[in-house]
Amino acid sequence: MSTTKLITMYLSPWSERVRWALKFKDLAYEKENYEPGVDEEKIKKLTGQNMVPVLLTNGKVIPDSSAILEWLEDTRPEPALLPRSEKDRAQVTLWEELAIGVLGPQARTLISGRLLRSSEPEMQKAGQYFGAKYGHSAYAEEQARLTVKRVLVSLKDTLSGRQYLVGDAFSRADLTTASMLMILKPAPDELFFLPAPIRWIDTEPAAGDSTFSAIFEWRDQMYKKHRGEVVRP
Repeated sequence: MSTTKLITMYLSPWSERVRWALKFKDLAYEKENYEPGVDEEKIKKLTGQNMVPVLLTNGKVIPDSSAILEWLEDTRPEPALLPRSEKDRAQVTLWEELAIGVLGPQARTLISGRLLRSSEPEMQKAGQYFGAKYGHSAYAEEQARLTVKRVLVSLKDTLSGRQYLVGDAFSRADLTTASMLMILKPAPDELFFLPAPIRWIDTEPAAGDSTFSAIFEWRDQMYKKHRGEVVRP
């Protein structure tokens, strides 16, 4: 029986990043689903903070997706998700930090705005919750959209003529960026299942610009080649 448990939120790209890495490394684990607004106090008592994912393994408690991936690479280095070259590893880190520290949070701000403008009370309630938690405002949303577009332009130019973001092999840069792109424009259900209402919430109009279509085609190829399974709750 596995002694590893992952506390995860299905729609969180930070959680998806870790689930993907665990699958890639073929590490079995038990899954515990996290419900926003319900399980936060429990997570805070366990870790001192209220975010997921959280990995529990052999007596260790590891919050934060980056810390989990570092632990995973140390304990199960093969198949590798980091290149051998220190210079290439540095490039992977830069892409990871851009994805998890800029692209993901800005996309989350855009989702809060769409939820708040929904005509459905439950959606509005969710928007109020996430907006309060992550500091949504009309100005923040406007700036988030501009930032997302700048990141997408950089991604498009970087990927032109390339299969992977760093070097010639799949790495954490690709895995992390592909995961974060899910909350701008979801992949088809045959890659990542989403109920129709969630698919609407997670679709940012700016990401539908044909200028960026190659980015999401690349994302889907990463899922087809390297995810290893259809993602389901």
